[in-house]
Amino acid sequence: MSRAVDGVAARVRLLVLGGGGFLGYHVAAEALRAGHEVTVASRSGEAPLEGVEALAVDRYGDLSALHGRTFDAALDTFSDPDAVRSATEELRGAVGALGYVSGMSVYHPDGPAVPGEDAPVRRPGEASAGDPLQERSLAKLAAEDAVTPTFDGPVTVLRVGIMVGPRDPSDRFTWWPVRLARALAGEAPRTVLAPGDPARAVQYSDARDIAAFAVRALAEGRAGVFDTVGPGRAQPLSAVLDACLEAAGGAPGDVAWAWAGEESLRAELADVEEEQRPLWFPEDQIPQDAIDSSAALAAGLRFRPAVDTARDVLAWHRERGAPALAAGFDPAEETRLVRRCAGGAPPKG
Repeated sequence: MSRAVDGVAARVRLLVLGGGGFLGYHVAAEALRAGHEVTVASRSGEAPLEGVEALAVDRYGDLSALHGRTFDAALDTFSDPDAVRSATEELRGAVGALGYVSGMSVYHPDGPAVPGEDAPVRRPGEASAGDPLQERSLAKLAAEDAVTPTFDGPVTVLRVGIMVGPRDPSDRFTWWPVRLARALAGEAPRTVLAPGDPARAVQYSDARDIAAFAVRALAEGRAGVFDTVGPGRAQPLSAVLDACLEAAGGAPGDVAWAWAGEESLRAELADVEEEQRPLWFPEDQIPQDAIDSSAALAAGLRFRPAVDTARDVLAWHRERGAPALAAGFDPAEETRLVRRCAGGAPPKG
């Protein structure tokens, strides 16, 4: 297994189980940028980037493409615990270090308001029937439990939160710079609906920053569980939205923020799934106030400024042909919500 020399990670052969989507793609891209050799294993068997080797695997059956192969490190992002266990057994003895991507939702909803890695986690049979996170969280915990005792080398578990950035399939963060760019271009109203309290501190992570931390941790063989939820500092929602405005080419005063109350928005959006709402509209799936990522920050996790993320997301959206967003509101619906929830008024503060 390669180790860091004088604080610099040596060149490693990295396997990414899944690399054509969101985080896996950015892990592959970051590993290439850092000078590592990258192989991705996916159902399609297609290379997401030039210079990446691709293997075709079926996580539910055919892992034969991995037979006889050795790597310095591997990263798994899958959620099915049985499939994760099978891959871990296949990689045992053939990979030096293993990373697994879990999530912050594994923490018990009745635990501390700001959990760290040692906080209580969810347990079967304890959540209400209406808790949408219970099933997927238990699957992630089962996968964590499958990886650690099965693998024979250092294991790095990354508990991620809301991830944003280029290639984000949800478009929940993408909505903001795109919506603001449309307003500045005269394609949408300049009164922009904004959710809740402008001073509310929010957390989110650029997936590329998580990828950089994952690659470095695996290259160094750093074992442990790490909360990797950004941005690593208190950041009010108003500052994030102002950064999105700057990324779109605007300045303070170029749009009128119509801040709407959380409860009125919740009532009006009752029939809209949270995954279809822009980020920071009522998010009842998240029971914690924040996540403590101090251990990962001490280990080298860093987050880029919000304006850089927003600028890159806007550029990516334009490069992909600017399709309809997967989350957000059409102009008529947004205008209705402004009138009903914000009184049609421009911003406070």
